[in-house]
Amino acid sequence: MIKGFCSLGARRFLALLALVLLSVSSHAAPPQMLLSYELTHDMLNTPDTLSVTVYDDGIALLHYPAHMLNAGDYVVELSPAEVQRIRLLTEHPLVKGFSPGHVKAQKKAIVDRSGELFSISDDSYSNFEIHTPGARKSVRWANLSIDADRYPEIGVFLKLAEIEAELLQLDQHPTATMVVE
Repeated sequence: MIKGFCSLGARRFLALLALVLLSVSSHAAPPQMLLSYELTHDMLNTPDTLSVTVYDDGIALLHYPAHMLNAGDYVVELSPAEVQRIRLLTEHPLVKGFSPGHVKAQKKAIVDRSGELFSISDDSYSNFEIHTPGARKSVRWANLSIDADRYPEIGVFLKLAEIEAELLQLDQHPTATMVVE
């Protein structure tokens, strides 16, 4: 996991959960991270950010910062089909082949053709760490959902926004349980 990727409370929570999982499944191989996600904002200068980590065994850990209505830490148990859906999204060729320079050039060409002026004063960053067999990919993009809406012809924006939407809905999952410290 990227250093500083989770808040201190979330890291403590992750460490506690890891100890519990290791003690319960001492003979099984430890779960592997499939995907880690964090949403940060320029406007909020705080280390406490929204984060989601999904493991290949179906456990998802969510942390919602104190400024959000659903603040707290959650554990979600995903079904094998839900894990497979996330795996397929993260292994999509557009995501695997994501190149920030190439995507910026595509976006610039569209903007140059349109002549439209558009600006965002306070950026929100979608940060993904995607683990696929034999590879790890980090993706950071400012204002992903806005770019997905404004530039649907750039398929990677739509794919990343789809992954983000899946992760942001996990607190509503039927198995979501808030962890009380």
